[in-house]
Amino acid sequence: MAHHMRTNTMMRRTICSASLLLASLSASDALAQKATPPSTPASKSGTAAATAKQSSAPTAATKKQVFVLPLDGMVGVGLRHDEMEEMEKAADKFGPGQIFIIRINSNGGLVIEGDKIATTLSRIKNKHRLIAWIEKAISGGAFTALYADEIYFMPEAALGSITMLSGRTEVTAVREDWKSRVAEACASGGRDPLIGPAMVHSEVELSYDKDPKTGKVTFYPDVKHAFVLSTRTENLDFSATSAEHSGFSEGTAATETDLFRELGVDDPSKFEVNDAGKKIAAKWQKLIKGANEEVPLLLRKRDIEGSSEGGVAFLQARIRNTQKIVDWFKKCPPAMQYELNIPEQAIDQMEQEIKEMRKQIKEMQAAGN
Repeated sequence: MAHHMRTNTMMRRTICSASLLLASLSASDALAQKATPPSTPASKSGTAAATAKQSSAPTAATKKQVFVLPLDGMVGVGLRHDEMEEMEKAADKFGPGQIFIIRINSNGGLVIEGDKIATTLSRIKNKHRLIAWIEKAISGGAFTALYADEIYFMPEAALGSITMLSGRTEVTAVREDWKSRVAEACASGGRDPLIGPAMVHSEVELSYDKDPKTGKVTFYPDVKHAFVLSTRTENLDFSATSAEHSGFSEGTAATETDLFRELGVDDPSKFEVNDAGKKIAAKWQKLIKGANEEVPLLLRKRDIEGSSEGGVAFLQARIRNTQKIVDWFKKCPPAMQYELNIPEQAIDQMEQEIKEMRKQIKEMQAAGN
């Protein structure tokens, strides 16, 4: 299948004239300083400040930046709009038209986060070239990928089964709403809206024909055509093979090197790989891991540390461990709420408990005195 490619024009800006200007300014400053009497330090200081300001001005990037943002885990915890927006700010510094790759590995998650992601990605792709690279994209992960104008799969990747129901009881109404929303997401990424409902509802059928000469694909809401994607038995899931053959994806790439080559961004004279996205993702994943490892230990220590001593020592230890749990909630609320099942109300109770324990300590110390 012919792969869809986009060519980015390279911005070339000469800095020769800027260098000559700086050299001229430096020479002028030197003459001005030599001619300025010792009694007028203000003039000398002003010239130095102007020169420093001029020399610190950023140099415009001459290469398009290629960003990769790994998004691993539950939608709303490891896969969030927050990190996308951080990388958006990093990309915006280089001007429009940067290469913005989101690598997705998620089994789905929170509906409310899906809405935020849709808004964020719709804005990003109006400025930059947005690509989704799929390791696993199920439910909310698939919904996220649909907003990209280009989708590439890893060889063993899967995408589909969008079954988010938001916890409400009117399942039929919610399903119909999601069928419409996923169809709109498909259209937003330049894909046939018939694909979306088949991912949401198992009873939606989908098949297609493919012109052997032109490669043009036409989808139909039935199973009567040459290639069947979805029957009434289960929700639609794409494999790397079915996605590429049907034109749902632009291609398959096992590694970043393969992906960059497929995208046409592997020329180092025109494109530069920027590690900002990976740093952003690593920082957030480190917090998630820290919360999941440390908070369960703190919950146990809260009840036992200092218990053998009792009295003030026990209360002080309990305050210390409880405060650390509260601090973790402030740093990483999604992991605390949705992976450790510690709701905000529990944190409010802990903060109130800390106040009560501090009051008890004062009373006990006063009684001792």
